[in-house]
Amino acid sequence: MKSQRTPIIKTVELTKEFVTGDLVTSVLHGVNCEIMPGEFVAIMGPSGSGKSTLMHILGFLDTATSGQYFFDGRDVSTLNEDELARMRGEQVGFIFQLFNLLPKMSVLENVKVPLLYSDVPVAERNTLARQAIEEVGLTERMGSLTHQLSGGERQRVAIARALIRKPKVIFADEPTGNLDSKTGAQVMALLEDLHCKHGHTIVLVTHETHTAEHTERIIQLRDGVIVADTPVLHRRTVNQDGLKK
Repeated sequence: MKSQRTPIIKTVELTKEFVTGDLVTSVLHGVNCEIMPGEFVAIMGPSGSGKSTLMHILGFLDTATSGQYFFDGRDVSTLNEDELARMRGEQVGFIFQLFNLLPKMSVLENVKVPLLYSDVPVAERNTLARQAIEEVGLTERMGSLTHQLSGGERQRVAIARALIRKPKVIFADEPTGNLDSKTGAQVMALLEDLHCKHGHTIVLVTHETHTAEHTERIIQLRDGVIVADTPVLHRRTVNQDGLKK
């Protein structure tokens, strides 16, 4: 029997064009996709395929030119900037290739940044940040400045920051692209744990096949069109040391 669950993400004939003077550049061409709650999905494609543009739209960082985007059953295609900002702050978390941390702030302070303009009481913010830091295994580094951390530790801080508001979806944009292979595998092991043990919905954007193979499903983009959407039959799995399980 077909599941009646509502997709957390659904796009219908999504298009995106960038206009510079008289020049119109079409990046996405009628993208249709669905992602269910609790899925771990990779969006894959070469440079220029439109994968980052699609992630920006799905993460409320940009808007589509045409088509519809439903998030948790809500049509968000016509939201204004303030409404998009609210959705971005409350519903999704981001992990970036270059971490985007504030170097003169501690791990704890960096993780609390998404709460600065929230309605979360100040007294609760340290508690939530400590919980998120513990979840990524960095409790002993809580008071360290981020420039004192290794690349893998910085990415763990970024993951904790993405978790702090308990988002419905975590977007990971090339999260291993700035790391060596062993450290990158350790970060992927952490994302696997967040998905398998805690049920987080994760959308991973990557151009690397070996990274995408950690997920359950790969959506492949080429020239702004989905050319394949297939399950991962033989998933790569590693432990927290970056070694194969």
